[in-house]
Amino acid sequence: MKSFLPESRHPSRFLRPRRPAGSLGKTMIGNLYEAITGRRPVPASFVRRAVANGLDKAHLDDAIKRARSIHRLPDYLLARARQKHDKGIYWDELGLKPRARDHYLESALWGLYAEILTRDPESKHEIYRQYSHSYLCAAPHFTVPAMPVQTGFIASTLHGYLRLPQPSPEAPDQKAPCIILLNGLCSPKEELHYVENALVAKGFATLSMDYPGQAGSLPPSPFDVAEFGNSLCLFLSTRPEIDISRLALYGISLGGRIALYLALTFPERFKSVVSISAPYDLNGDLDHMTPALARELLLPTMSVRTALLELAHQTPIEDRLGNLTTPVLIAGGGKDLITLSEETRYIFEQVASADKKLVLCPGANHNLYEMMPSIRYELAQWMQQRV
Repeated sequence: MKSFLPESRHPSRFLRPRRPAGSLGKTMIGNLYEAITGRRPVPASFVRRAVANGLDKAHLDDAIKRARSIHRLPDYLLARARQKHDKGIYWDELGLKPRARDHYLESALWGLYAEILTRDPESKHEIYRQYSHSYLCAAPHFTVPAMPVQTGFIASTLHGYLRLPQPSPEAPDQKAPCIILLNGLCSPKEELHYVENALVAKGFATLSMDYPGQAGSLPPSPFDVAEFGNSLCLFLSTRPEIDISRLALYGISLGGRIALYLALTFPERFKSVVSISAPYDLNGDLDHMTPALARELLLPTMSVRTALLELAHQTPIEDRLGNLTTPVLIAGGGKDLITLSEETRYIFEQVASADKKLVLCPGANHNLYEMMPSIRYELAQWMQQRV
């Protein structure tokens, strides 16, 4: 059958490992078993991602065991999300804000990963509305509160959270440096909570924004990446608590590529860049990355391919990294099949900065989830020394 998806016309510069092909008989038996029993295993990448970003592994394993299939798992996760939210309301009404906060945050996490597993767009929007509300309820009661903020972007509005560190007793009026956080292309701002914790512990303010047109884990609308970055900087310039001369970027996966592009586009604005598992050659690797990311993100292939094509067009970093002189830390995983370790090393070698660091974790997959949470604080410390 002929594909109606655009084809990649650029050969990849990286040698991609081929996935071993299963026999036709095993594939047919596997499909038949799934059709009869309704059982399909939950991808290990999903479990790594959920645990790294705050879900309790024992509780998640229990939910997976009870559901027995990825198709039924969202219902179990949503049930736990509603239960935790109701308990949050209970403790909130009693005036026990810290306990309410913990239940609201856990509710948001259960809902977030239920939404990621859900395929129907209308259902995804409704689940996103629910878990973003739970996070909003928790946000004022964090040790370092998260303030909901918004800013204009062309003909739309961007929504996100700004977190400000506790002022120093020695300098209570001192403005704070700020890190702009850029998550994967199909990841919501609420998933960045524990990265924010690591950064605010080092004295940074953090700004986390959904991409234009994004709702939950659905791909965002096509957008001008340079204008997006400019809008975030203009917003921060209006905040009297922020030292606009001390900004930095922290990007994960496709957000890591966006971070590199913004640093190239606005070389005077950012003091340092951390880029984790950033893909380099989207055009050349389109045919490889589309199915790999579709499996990772649990999204339709067409949606992922369209998003990658648009991002490749909006973030032309290929053959431009030699112009990047901002201090930069490039990180990746040795077992990453989406962004190969060779690709991570190539980006590092191409960057012209005299102050650059390469972090390759041999046992880690995409986004280094296996290394969380310790690596968050290592990266935060590196940024603290340069912002």
